[in-house]
Amino acid sequence: MKRQTKRDLSVLRAFLATAAFAGLGLVSARATVFGPLQLPGHGSVVAGSVSTTGNYGAGGTGHIMVGGTNTVINWGNSGGTIGTSQPGGFNIGGHGHLIITNPGDALLNVDVTGSPSQIFGMLNANGPVFVANANGITVGSGAMIVAPAGFNLIAASVNERTFASTGQLPISFAHSDSLTVAGKLIAAGGPGSSIFLAGSDAVNIMPIPNGAAHYFKPGTNVTIDGGVGGILNTATGVFTPADGVGSLTPSAIHPTIVTLHLGTSAHPYDLSLSGPNGAMPTVGTMVLAKGKIVNDGVLTDHTGNLIPYLQWTWMLINNGTLQGELDSLATNGRVSFNGNTSAQLAYGGLVNNGTIATNGGTLAIDLPGTIINSTGARISNVGGSVALLAGNAGLPLFTGVGGAAINHGSIIAQDNVALVASNPNHVGPYPGGGVLSDGSIQILSANAHTNSSLYVASFTGNAFLGGTLTTPKDAAGLASVYFGTGRKPVSLFTLGTNVTASNAFFRGGSLTGGGMLTTANLSLDDFTGNVNNVTSPTNYLANGFHIANGSFGSTNVTINLATTGDGAVGRQVVNLNVAGNAAINSGATSTFVNGSGNNGILPTEVNVGSSLLVHASGNLMVNPSQFGPENYALSSGALNTHGFVFPGGIVLIAGKALTLNTVVDNGYAPTVGAGQGIFFQAPTIVSRAAVIANGNAWVNFSTQPSAVPTIYGVAAVAGSTTNFTIVPDSSAFHIRPYF
Repeated sequence: MKRQTKRDLSVLRAFLATAAFAGLGLVSARATVFGPLQLPGHGSVVAGSVSTTGNYGAGGTGHIMVGGTNTVINWGNSGGTIGTSQPGGFNIGGHGHLIITNPGDALLNVDVTGSPSQIFGMLNANGPVFVANANGITVGSGAMIVAPAGFNLIAASVNERTFASTGQLPISFAHSDSLTVAGKLIAAGGPGSSIFLAGSDAVNIMPIPNGAAHYFKPGTNVTIDGGVGGILNTATGVFTPADGVGSLTPSAIHPTIVTLHLGTSAHPYDLSLSGPNGAMPTVGTMVLAKGKIVNDGVLTDHTGNLIPYLQWTWMLINNGTLQGELDSLATNGRVSFNGNTSAQLAYGGLVNNGTIATNGGTLAIDLPGTIINSTGARISNVGGSVALLAGNAGLPLFTGVGGAAINHGSIIAQDNVALVASNPNHVGPYPGGGVLSDGSIQILSANAHTNSSLYVASFTGNAFLGGTLTTPKDAAGLASVYFGTGRKPVSLFTLGTNVTASNAFFRGGSLTGGGMLTTANLSLDDFTGNVNNVTSPTNYLANGFHIANGSFGSTNVTINLATTGDGAVGRQVVNLNVAGNAAINSGATSTFVNGSGNNGILPTEVNVGSSLLVHASGNLMVNPSQFGPENYALSSGALNTHGFVFPGGIVLIAGKALTLNTVVDNGYAPTVGAGQGIFFQAPTIVSRAAVIANGNAWVNFSTQPSAVPTIYGVAAVAGSTTNFTIVPDSSAFHIRPYF
């Protein structure tokens, strides 16, 4: 940028710069416009030794020479011995030029005027230089800082006595204000040097890049501190948070927003290297925020994980690009500071308004808070998988932490996508810790039907999968999908889009939605709610959850109801509408909690009285279960058969043939209410096994079966009110259609 030399233009530029920053809320309202040649004024040396040239201030140039270690200058409104002809405070006008000669000696400048410090001109220092002003600091867009040994801008309270005696600089945010760093940072830092930038309320880091996006010289330790109290070792540049209860260096009371504008698409800013890609991997940039971090640039790091370089307690808002994962599991999900509490805090959540992208492995966004991928935003890993894990999903339990996983934008992966959330403490704006995707999910594998999966689950709340799910390179869909919700209390999974997968699993509460699930195998495992899609209050055939065979030819469905011990909470409804052929089995479903030999022993499972309706437009087969009931059913105890067990009314309808390959068993009581009978309906019914029904219920066939099965009814064991067995009951056989 060509430097203007005419006085009137420089005055105008200084005014416009100040006005522009004020309009953006980046400068305190107490800031004033000052002359372009202004230098720091009314300085008093309170530790160490300093000398100045005789013409300090002439022509807008000043030269301060430091003669002692850990020197401190207080810049006030009046008095002092340095720059007494200048206005008070540490300020540099648009054409001012302050030179500090302090090789190897640290200089702390403390502005005590009560007004913000403004640096709009040039600052040169050949040793470590510190500027502290608890009322705020602004480095303007036309400023230039040349500091090969590093520089430190602290818009907070500091303990200058400790600095002078030990070189340690305690930083307190009990009294603090905003910090803005713009302009050019020439040769800012280097190997062995450090840069520390701190403020509260608003911390804006937006320097002008030099060359290939060099903001700070590679090899520099950079710490950007948004309201986190602690101690800075001025010799090493290491900042140690120290803000627990009762600390003398507390964090800010109110949340701070740290805004970063570092890196471009051509030259991403590598947090682990403190510079653009290719710099030596010796040090890194640490960003701490008691509040929010906002990224408006392009951030990356050679380790692949942007945590722990970014640490925040409330929200990370990405408006630019993040080239890396945000996996807090590697650090147990904790920030390094306490926020004035007795224990370290957890990382917060994420709002992605831009792009988060990697290429290979798993792009994990694993945070204790809520994760939101906004409309128009993108999370992409074209070489691997994407996993959004919000709340306690995959993390140790956190007190008072939990969130949701929300996708309004697009998620692109090569192999697998997982959207998982948990909020066991039921706190915050998403107390259920739900999952919602109404954007797009795209899986790019050409062999998705053999090696790719989708996992959508909330462990504590509802889940919704809508929008679009596509496998553009494989028309056969995915290898597997897993859907899940909270089980107690019963939560709802809503399928609002069409999904094709060889294998599908549901576990949790209830499953519903108008989407079509095309699959070869569906496992409904230990769910505690209902599986249906209610669209009519009177037509039960219109209320089925939609399943299709597609190219699979048939769908094998396992209906494994939760037992009392698994958390069953009461009556359940299962209504399946299968387009094509289906085979069903009952997994480990039970009717009794206990049983012995031929007898089922009270209590029954808490979900007795449930209802099952399976309607297949093609053929429907009823098959044995592989392992039998988890607890007890009369088919296994009395007939030694792993039958099809369901603790309630059963309706099985086929558009073509209905084949009963095993005992159908819904027996749990001698006397039951309406709706607890059994209906078999199809043009052709092949019966190959017995039926166990409740004592006063009918077994209805819509047409004469290939063989009339032996029908048993439940009866009380003589002399007992708690034991039940089965007795033959041919009178229960009826020819009667369901509709």
